[in-house]
Formats: sequence, structure tokens, C-alpha cells
Amino acid sequence: MRKNDFARRALALCCLCVWLLAGARAESVPSVYTADAVLYVPDFDSAALVEKPLTAIEVPASGTLEQTLLDLLLEEIAANADGQYEAMRDIGLMPPGCVRSRDVAVIHLTGEAAALDPLSRFTLCQAITGTVCGPGAIRACLILSDGHALAMDEAGSIPAGVFIPNAYSDSLTALSQLFLRRPDDNAPAQYRGTAALFFPTSAGHGIVCDTRALPFAADAPEENVLTILRALSETDLFDIPQVPDLTAFLTEPPAVTVGDDGTRLLVLRFDATLTEELSGRGILRSVMMASITFSIQCYLPWVDGIRCEIGGEPILGIVPVGLYDGANEAISFERGYMLWQDFAHFLLTDVRLYFMDDQRRLTQTSRYIPAVWATDPMRLLGQLFVGPTYYDETSGLRAIYETPEALEETLTGISSGQDLLTLDFSEPFWISSAHDLRDEQNAVYALVNTLTDLPWCSRVLLTVKGSAPKGLLSYDTAFMRSADYQSP
Repeated sequence: MRKNDFARRALALCCLCVWLLAGARAESVPSVYTADAVLYVPDFDSAALVEKPLTAIEVPASGTLEQTLLDLLLEEIAANADGQYEAMRDIGLMPPGCVRSRDVAVIHLTGEAAALDPLSRFTLCQAITGTVCGPGAIRACLILSDGHALAMDEAGSIPAGVFIPNAYSDSLTALSQLFLRRPDDNAPAQYRGTAALFFPTSAGHGIVCDTRALPFAADAPEENVLTILRALSETDLFDIPQVPDLTAFLTEPPAVTVGDDGTRLLVLRFDATLTEELSGRGILRSVMMASITFSIQCYLPWVDGIRCEIGGEPILGIVPVGLYDGANEAISFERGYMLWQDFAHFLLTDVRLYFMDDQRRLTQTSRYIPAVWATDPMRLLGQLFVGPTYYDETSGLRAIYETPEALEETLTGISSGQDLLTLDFSEPFWISSAHDLRDEQNAVYALVNTLTDLPWCSRVLLTVKGSAPKGLLSYDTAFMRSADYQSP
């Protein structure tokens, strides 16, 4: 796609976002849907997990099943907390709650979780992870408490890192394995930890999460900072520009300062050339700060905040740009340092969209969008109609719809019932002036396959002015997903 075409489509997408927010939203989309799932309820006396099957639980259509299950699990824990575990009645969620970035859930708990003894804390995290990963969309959980990464020991020297569903028979065995994470017996002061790294995207102007097992030094916390900074320069995710080795731009080693109130700040001082280097690689400085802050503070429990300087100038504010809500609104770090919560709205996740390849076959690709958009059918339609972009996972695809403005111009209504989503247009939505079966099939199944990724939607009915349109396909009944669909 030529740059001027991309700029036109990007502008049109911004206009679509305004239109979507101004009243053309899917007000008739169901408020809830039902699903079956399993809670893994912790027994803190035995450090075991007890399965509790649930049927037909109600899930907000604008939310996620994982968030609903987490809420139910915390309610179950609170209802059964007594004796020495009474404090668990107060464990809840803090903003942003439970957010998905790719296949990792970022979960922010209240401070009671960090106050638990190591085994109870680990048992709680395994219960959360088993429950949230159960439906299958999430592979791992990054669990934070009152703004901080969790530690697995009383001294806070061993970061918990990323949790995966417990492969052991009990939490005590799994916790023992955690303490034995070492590359080999000749390096007892080292261990391997799985960190959640947050990489800057090139066009979504946000960050996406990937997990990586890295070697860490148990007795050299500042060295662990360098390990994370180096790891940000290596990834095979799509739409991630090549991050330079950030350690090469440090003018002095990472240092920790302790304020009068006990706040432990990690101080990073970079050379002024870093700004130019990032710009040359297409990386916004604001997004790089989000990447650094999330990756370090969400792994190392002893980091209360990050103070970053470039060329001797402290970063005390940024003006981010991008597609997410809150873009172009200045963020000030009046306290003098950055917290990962300052960048929570930078979190992106991947969604699947469908366009044509050079042989006019319907082809799936992925794109990063704000996590809160991934459950909104109107946001997904907006992404579909903007067409292929250079930052999609698959390159060389072709647009199916004539212009991004076509959605605003032709979509007149959206409604739903049970698992059915109905889209009503003012005129046919396929692009061929001479009626063409392949064009029509691609236009239909691009819509259907994109929208049936929503967990509550399995059928899409397409109408024109309230009636079944006349075409080469039959529109009298709803279309179902055809993930393997290939045009003839």
C-alpha cells in the first residue's frame, strides 16, 4: 500500500471512530451471553486447587469470559475465607483489571495479594491462572498487586514472573520448582525466570506482550535490568520495529535511589542520541517509555517507579499518538517518575481480519488494536473497512470494500438476537460494478468470519433496507463462519 493511500485510510479510520462513538454504535448488541467454564478454587490449608464446574454463566458481551471468571473466583475465595485467611476477603481488582495482550492476561490485584505468605500467594496465583487460562484464549498470566510485580519469597528477591497453568499435582511442588530455576549447578547465584516483555508496535502506537525465559542474577538486581533491556531488541512478533540494544545508550549503569518515603526508583540515563535512533527506526519515544516501564516494573518487585533521562533531561511528560482511547492527550509524570499504570491504555492485542490476496482468494491476517476494542463489533467493522495496512501480519493483500467511508455511508443498523448478528445496509456492500460471484463471496465472508470471532456470535444476517438483497448468493438465511473458505 502506498504511503498516501495509508494516510487516507488512517484519516478515514479516525473519522469512522468519531462516527462510531457519536451514535451509530451497536446499541442492540446483547448485553450478556452465556458460557460454561471451570473455576480452580484454592484450598489454602492444603495448597491444592479444587475444580468447580460452572454452567451457563452470564458474560457481558462488551467484556471477556476471562474477566468474568476472575470476578467469580475472587468472590468464591472471599466467601470461603476464614481464620488466618480472612484477609483474602478483601482481595479484588484494581484498574485496568484483567486485560488481554495477545495470549497473556495482565491482571492487577489489590495489595492483599502481596501480603500473603509465599505459598498462599503462589497458590492464589495458580488458581487465577488455571481459571483464566481454562477457556483457551489465554496461555499465561502476569499477576500484579497494588502496582507491583509479585515476589515468591519473603525477601522479595525472586520475582514470580509469568504464571502458566500448574502442571504439578500441587502448588507446593510447583513452588519448589520455582526456587530451583537455575541454568546449571555451576551458577547457583542465577536462575531462569519467565518475564513478560512489552514490545513497541510500529503503527498501532502501543505495546504488545510476549513472554520469554531469561537468565537472571539472584544477587545483582541492576544486572537484571540490563537483561530485560537487551531482551527488548529481540522478537519475532509481527509489526515490531527493531529495537536497538538500549544498554548501548546508557551513560551509566542502572541505579536505585530511595526517597524519603521509601519509594525505590530505578534511574535510567540514556545518551541524547537515543531519541534520533528511535525515530530512525519508526519508534515513538512515548511508546518506548511504555515498553521499558511495563517490562521492568512488571517483573522486578523492588521497582516502585522508573525515572528516565535522555541527554540529561528527565522525561516528565509525553504526548502519545495512536488509535487507542486517550491518544493525543498529554500524560504528565508530576511525581518525577513513570509507573506502568500510566501506560495501561497502550496495551494492544491481536484480532483476525480477512482480505483478498493477489489471486482474489479470501485470506486471513492479524492486526494489533487496543484490547478494549476487540470485543466491539463496530470497532472490528471499522478495522475491516479501512482495508489492509502495511503493519498487518500478512503483506500484499487487497481491499475488499471500495473505501473506508463505505461503512459510514451504507451501514444503517446493527442488531442481534441470541447468537445472531444482523447488519442492515442502505445498498449492497460488495464492490464490483459488474456483478461478480467472487467479489460477492469475499465481501460476505470477510464480514462473517471477522464478526464470528466474537464469542457470542456464530451467525451473521446481511440485509439491505431491511430485506434480503438480490445477489448471486442466498441472503434469506444467516451466514455461518467458514474459516477454511476459499473463493472458487
